[in-house]
Parts: sequence; structure tokens; C-alpha cells
Amino acid sequence: MRFLGPALPLGRPFGRPVFRAAVLFAGACLVAVVMQWPLASNIGGAPRDAADRMLQSWQVAWNGHALQNQPAHFFDTNTFYPLDNDLAFTDALIGYAPAGLVGDGPQAAMVRYNLLVLLSYSLAFTGAALLARELGLSWPAALVAGAAFAYAPFRLSHYNHLHVLSSGGIPLALTLLHRGYRLRGPALVVAGWAAAAWQVSIGFALGLQTVYLLGLLGGLAFFWWLAHGRPRPGRSMTLATAAGAAIFGGWSAWQAAPYLKVLRQYPEAQRLREYVTFYSPPPRAFLAAPEQSATWGRVTEPVRATLDWTPEMTLFPGVTVVVLALAGLALPALSGRNRILLAGLAAATAVLSMGYAVAGGDYVYDLLYRFLPGWEASRTPGRLFTITTLALALLAGAGAHAGARLLRPGPSLGSSAAAAALCALLALAILFEGRQELAIGSLTVEAERVAVVDPQMHLPSDQRNDPFYVFLSTAGFPTMFNGYSGFVPNSYEEIRGQMESFPSPDTVRRLQSLGIATVVVHLDRVQGTPWEATSARSIDGLDVTRRIDGDVAVYEIHSAEDGG
Repeated sequence: MRFLGPALPLGRPFGRPVFRAAVLFAGACLVAVVMQWPLASNIGGAPRDAADRMLQSWQVAWNGHALQNQPAHFFDTNTFYPLDNDLAFTDALIGYAPAGLVGDGPQAAMVRYNLLVLLSYSLAFTGAALLARELGLSWPAALVAGAAFAYAPFRLSHYNHLHVLSSGGIPLALTLLHRGYRLRGPALVVAGWAAAAWQVSIGFALGLQTVYLLGLLGGLAFFWWLAHGRPRPGRSMTLATAAGAAIFGGWSAWQAAPYLKVLRQYPEAQRLREYVTFYSPPPRAFLAAPEQSATWGRVTEPVRATLDWTPEMTLFPGVTVVVLALAGLALPALSGRNRILLAGLAAATAVLSMGYAVAGGDYVYDLLYRFLPGWEASRTPGRLFTITTLALALLAGAGAHAGARLLRPGPSLGSSAAAAALCALLALAILFEGRQELAIGSLTVEAERVAVVDPQMHLPSDQRNDPFYVFLSTAGFPTMFNGYSGFVPNSYEEIRGQMESFPSPDTVRRLQSLGIATVVVHLDRVQGTPWEATSARSIDGLDVTRRIDGDVAVYEIHSAEDGG
């Protein structure tokens, strides 16, 4: 990928690369703690609307459990019984499976999740800063780029979406690949492809973008190679490329297999054009910051109020970043080739992130949806803005570099106190715009309310309560009907709707046919739901026994073979 080659004399751009990267990551962790202080100060807590957070906390815990106990059936979880392959109903966060090996139960699951959120910000900062440095920017300017990518206001609306926050693998992979091919380092090349595979392992929300971004850059690199007389890459580099591509392609194919199976099993899993259109942000979305933005949330509220679905449509990039990016595009801190490439990436992905809101999507997003594999299953075009923010962050770093160079001309930019101070002020301005206003409350959970026989069903069952049951199931992972995901099969919805009349002869027979052994009705959660009168209904003549245990009613469903 030499076409991204540095514009400035680098000498030894990383010096002691591992040490400097470690120091950078440590600093990024400190910044993450400060920027996420409500969370860092209450690491076991959760925001009020924590359904997705509970789901993803369970996912990481399940991944660790499956890795240790059933690696051959990784995608067959304890939820959505009797369906299989249900981990593929949404992005699975497989790359965090090792973290799931540490700790047990719901409280540990939430602590683990919150630590991973802090890690995701730190990795995004580190990856973008290293990529900016690899492209030829000074260390102070590279820190500006790291701050711009990790703390783009756009990310604030995804505070409960670890699979979207975890974008640091993209710039890290590009850094390793660029440096590996530039210095002809086979180990770096393999590491770069492995980092890209890890990014895909988090989920296809960003993994799909990673695949196509690498395909685009790889294609440009190939044409550059042809234009420069096809220089021999060398045997070691050829083998490293083949090995790395095999790792990346093999992992992506393995991970895609269960998702393709879900699409075959459940045609309703495909995102229809009308569905994607609803989640397509209009152009004014670029002027709307998330409500969680402490700096711009209230200011942009009038624009945000006009959006149909604000959690996926607030694409405000930040004022400081845009101004610096324009400066970086106009001034020669990067080569003209790199500036054109980054500007093209920013513009193209910004347009694509609006999905079908641009000219009806025809000949724009629709090209991805209809002709490129994977996009037909993508729900929210707005997440493509992740690549936009990366391109803008690198251009912003270039703008900071150019501005600092006016204070201290020459390659030894990092030694100028004035230049470093300017970059520090610019980074602080970016961080100020990226501040989060989010209340983190204490999370008190009861790991096991009552001992029941599996498989079990919990009522009331809906989008508000099922995430809670799934989260509680991190205590032992009992087999349960209840599940929560970005996609829910029609068959599951049909059963859940039928259970509104439980207990009744029809519902008991259905439960027996499914093999459900126990139904647990949470009496403290039924108010205002169709199950409010469940415990008062008679069970006479039904193959059911009932007992009240505290704030739950436990129904044991006898099998039809028992004769009632």
C-alpha cells in the first residue's frame, strides 16, 4: 500500500515502536477514563436505557462460556430456545470472547462490558494516532488525529453499541499493513491482516466496511504496483501476504457462514429497501449532534427533533475537526495523493451514510444494497460515517501539522514547544466537543431469584423485559425461550403473542410441544402488560402446577406423556 506513502521525511518514524505504542495506548486509556468519567467512576453501573448494553454484556459473557465449554456450537446460545444459530441474529462481539473468560454472573458481565467500552475508545485513539504518524504527521499532530477519531460527536449516540464503538481495529490494521509493505516487514503484514480479521470478528456492522475498505485500498495498491513497473515483492513478502489474506479471508468466511444460514432459514432477516430507507439519515443529519453531547446536544436539538430515528441519524462531525480537515486538505502536510484519497473517502462514505435519503438511493446506496454481498443485511447506513470520521480525523491531524509548521518550519516539528502547545490546544478543543452527558446509575441485580428446571420461559416477554432475563442468564446460562436481538424471527414473535393468554389449554399444549419445562411469571414486572392477570387465572384441568416464590409465580409444565 505504498500509494499512501509519507509526504514528510520520516527518518525513524516510530523510533522504538512497541514502547511508543505502549505509551500512546496508556495515555489513550487515561484520556478515556477522563472523558468517560461517569462510567469510569461507576464501572459496574449502566445508563437508564440499558437494553442493548445488557444484550452485549450477555454476548461477551456467552462468548467466553462457549469458547470454554462448547466451541463447536459457538452460535447456539442458551437463549431463543428451541431455535439454533441465534448468536448470528446480530453482531456477536466474538473478538472479545477472551474477556468473557474472566468473571461470572450479571454484575461481572456489566463491569466487563464497561471496561471494554473504555478499551474501545483507547484503541480508536491509538489506532488513528499511529496511522497519522505512519502517514508522516508529527506526534503532536497525530494525537490530534487520534482525538478526532475516538471522540467524534457521532459516536456518542452509540454509547450502548460496543460493536460500533469498537472501530480501532480499522486504523490499526491500516497502520500495520502500510508500515509492513513500506518497510518490507513480513511480520507486520501478517499482523495487519490479523488486526483486520479481529475488527471483522467484532461484527459486520463495521466488519463489512473493513472488508470493502481493504478491497478498495488493495485495488489502488495493485494499480500503483503496475504503474511502477511491477517491482518484485520478494518471496517473504509474497508468503506473508498470502498467509495474512488467508487469515483474514478464512476468518471472514467462517464468521459469515452462520449469518448466511440465518438469511436462508429466516427470509424476514433480510433488510428490505423500505426498512433501510426508514433508517437512512437525511442531509440535515450532519447538523444534528446526539442528545448525549454535552457541547452540541442542546444547540442542535431543533435539527435533531426533525429526524425520524435520532439514535441512528445524528451525524454531526464536530466544528474543530471540519475546520482542521479543510486546512489539512488545502495545505501540503500530506502528499496530494493522500489528501485526494482521504477527501474522496470522506465524501463518498458521507454520501453513502445517508442511504436512500440521497436521490432515493438510486445509483448511490442502492448499488451497494443490490450488487455487493452483505449490504442487503445491513440495517443502518449511518454507521458508514465511521469511515468518514476516520478520514476527517487524518485530514484534521494534517491541518494541525500544517498549522504547527507555520510556528516551527522544518521536519523537527515535535521539538517545538509552541507547535506542540498548538496541537495540544487543538486536541483539547476536539475533546471538548466530544464530551458526553450521560447519567450512569447503579445496577443492582439478583443473579438467581429462584431455582427452576430448564428449558424455561419468563413472562412478561417483550422488548423491555427480555433483555433483563437474558442479562440475568449470565449466571449459569440456563436454557430459555426468551431472547433479545437486532432481529427476531417471526416464529418467535408468534409464540410470544400466543403466550399472552397463559395459562390456557392451547398455551400449555404449545409449551409441551416446545419442551418448555418451567414458566416464570415476574409479578413485579407484569403491570401494564398482557400478563397482568396471569397469576389469577385458574390452572384447573391443566398439566401445570403453580407455586408463588416471592415476587415470581413458577409454573411447572408437565409433559404430555405424563398424562397430566
